[in-house]
Amino acid sequence: MVALLSCSQSVLNGNSKYNYYTKGEIFIKNEVYKFAKQNDFILNAYGINIDNDSSSPEWNAIHDFYFTFYSFEKANLQQARKVLINCIENLLNEINNNKEISSYLYSAPFTYKNLDLGIFFFNKKGKPRNENYIYTCAIDEDKIYYKTAYPNGTFARIHEETYEESLKIVESEKSNKEIKSPSE
Repeated sequence: MVALLSCSQSVLNGNSKYNYYTKGEIFIKNEVYKFAKQNDFILNAYGINIDNDSSSPEWNAIHDFYFTFYSFEKANLQQARKVLINCIENLLNEINNNKEISSYLYSAPFTYKNLDLGIFFFNKKGKPRNENYIYTCAIDEDKIYYKTAYPNGTFARIHEETYEESLKIVESEKSNKEIKSPSE
């Protein structure tokens, strides 16, 4: 009887081990694709628990999401920062308010530290934007970096900042814009 109980318990744990992944996939297909379309992005790649070791005892939960988006916007550093911060904040809102995945999140609320996210800016021909514009911006752990592309096919990191620094700049620009705009 003990052997049967421990066997059935391990089968249950084995089955539930992958529920987090299924729920994460459903969330991506239902919510992130919709989010991408609303923001004129193309979801290029995604993943769940990319940075985690599968031998972790807490492997049966969503530790992090990985997303890369394509955009056809032209963006300088200031514009790319705003696009990235708004993307992160809106995705975190979607994740933290989604009842379907809330019980599968390893830590709640999810924060920017649970996201690996990048946005690539292309021209209409699908080529990287030139050095006058940002080619890519991304967050990895606490760092946000911005790169430009050169005609010879090389890339250069032109700026780096923490998430908090970037968020503060975007919020400051937003409040300055609101102060300058006459209220209706």
